[in-house]
Amino acid sequence: MDPARRPGGRSARVREAAIAATLAALAEGGYSSLSLERVALRAGVHKTTLYRRWGTREDLVLEAMLERAGERISIPDSGSLHQDLLELARSAAANAATPEVSAMARAVAAEAPRDSRLAAASNRFWTQRLALDGAIVQRAIERGEIREGTQATEVIEAVLGPIHLRLLLTGEAVDDAFLEGIVGMVVRGITRRLPGEG
Repeated sequence: MDPARRPGGRSARVREAAIAATLAALAEGGYSSLSLERVALRAGVHKTTLYRRWGTREDLVLEAMLERAGERISIPDSGSLHQDLLELARSAAANAATPEVSAMARAVAAEAPRDSRLAAASNRFWTQRLALDGAIVQRAIERGEIREGTQATEVIEAVLGPIHLRLLLTGEAVDDAFLEGIVGMVVRGITRRLPGEG
């Protein structure tokens, strides 16, 4: 056996199959019908494997959310705050519009108020995701594009919030003109000096 192939071999395949099965099951039947047993059947693994690794469907959904976002939403580094935020907005909108991520987001919005474990998983996802995306803002501060003390999380929320509002609630188009408008408004807001700031 090649020692270089051992680390993560079967474990990585199980994880990949479970995450793919979770996303497919969410897109097909929504969160209410999701169970570790159904995911195991769909992934072709034993349910005890999933229970040992994740324990709950909420933890499995959290990992699926993080994995999918990590694959589809990169952290751009073009050297321009405006361009980086626009690229982030485009990739986030494209990811959020897919059937599986849309189903996941709708499930969290509908179920989290009544399901504390799902609410906690969603909170962990957004805490991690916003921290990653916040690197865009930190780099802009270091380049001198925006003021020291600008809150990275608030900037990212201001860009991503309108996207999710449209996709989840209003159903209005999330096209490039909309994304450019949102990013332009955010960038103008954080680069403009407020009265009294000198």
